Amino acid sequence: MRKTTGSFLRVLRLVAACSLLATIPMSLGTVSAARLKTNATASSAYVALGDSYASGEGLQSNATTYISPSNNDGCHRSVTAYPVLVAANLNVDLGQFETYGSGGFVACSGATSKDLLKGENGEPAQLSALSSATRWVTVTAGGDDLHFSNVLLACLELRASVTVNRTTRSYTQSNVVHESKTCDEYVASANALFDVTNGTSKEVAALEHVYEQIFVHAPTTELAVLNYPQLFTESPPTFCPVARGISLSPLFKVRSAQLNVGYSAAQIAAFNRVENELNAAIASAVSDVSALGGNIRLVDVNSLTKSSAIPCNLTTNGRSDMNALRVSVGSPLTTVVENCHFDLAHLLSLRPFVSCPLYEGAVFLENVAANESFHPKQVAHQTMARAVESLFSQVSTTTTTQNPS
Repeated sequence: MRKTTGSFLRVLRLVAACSLLATIPMSLGTVSAARLKTNATASSAYVALGDSYASGEGLQSNATTYISPSNNDGCHRSVTAYPVLVAANLNVDLGQFETYGSGGFVACSGATSKDLLKGENGEPAQLSALSSATRWVTVTAGGDDLHFSNVLLACLELRASVTVNRTTRSYTQSNVVHESKTCDEYVASANALFDVTNGTSKEVAALEHVYEQIFVHAPTTELAVLNYPQLFTESPPTFCPVARGISLSPLFKVRSAQLNVGYSAAQIAAFNRVENELNAAIASAVSDVSALGGNIRLVDVNSLTKSSAIPCNLTTNGRSDMNALRVSVGSPLTTVVENCHFDLAHLLSLRPFVSCPLYEGAVFLENVAANESFHPKQVAHQTMARAVESLFSQVSTTTTTQNPS
């Protein structure tokens, strides 16, 4: 890890130590753990596939409270994720959502489209939960094909603004987190998946294959494919803060010195383009598989969540249906101040202004980069559940009308 990595770790800890964590409402649309502990069977009429946006990453404050075994293997399935809410509405035995081996809730954080076919984290392929008895399937997948979480991590920046003698100087310190690729390289790799060759892109082809295989395993199922909710506003400011700012005035001994963590407007625009490309690929794959006769429909979550995306405003970020940056406290505030060096002269000369010990890189990965960051809050899962329930209700009504017997 480079020194800039260490600086970022300490800053995040400082943010956390100042009690600036976002909270997630848990009172609405929840299903109690007691309701989950009912009679489990070997298969489920409803199967929920996908990645962290389907598993409910970020809806639990403590990893031990995720549904077993996902509390230990990293799949992080929440009892309040949209699949559980949908299952309750469909009157599916919620006992079938208690553990991986007992039923239909098999979405797993970090799952790529390939992982749905092959399995991950020691769990079998998600598609193995499907059978001829499966009536409904939901899937949210594709984001991890793009390594989008790495994009968001590698692109984080520190921005300091210091006012001295009524003159404000600002400086942005980039590459504060050292990933295997740079921010630009990750974005380029993601965009490359949408390059069209031989009539289609790699991402469309990968998603088509997943959807087709779902029907191979569950020929008569009704498949609802969810795209991704809007993460950031379409009209970002020059700098988009994603965690509450912290004051550096006591350290610099000046009247006003503020430090923020976030992204530039150009980066937000790039993220939005990537997300729009992904959602377009999902729509294209759904259309192609539907043309082959599959009972598949798109749930356009993105259009339902545009107004509740992260607004890039410190005052209103918390009102978004999406989590911004969430961090955890790893050390006391005094340790942050003692171990890191803040250089006002460097800042005013527009040079890197903060440095910390190199060993903080490992601490960041273990304790600071909370998985909840940039994931849907409970209200967003409720929105997704309602949209799925509406779709399945429409499909069932249409089917009954066409086949009254």
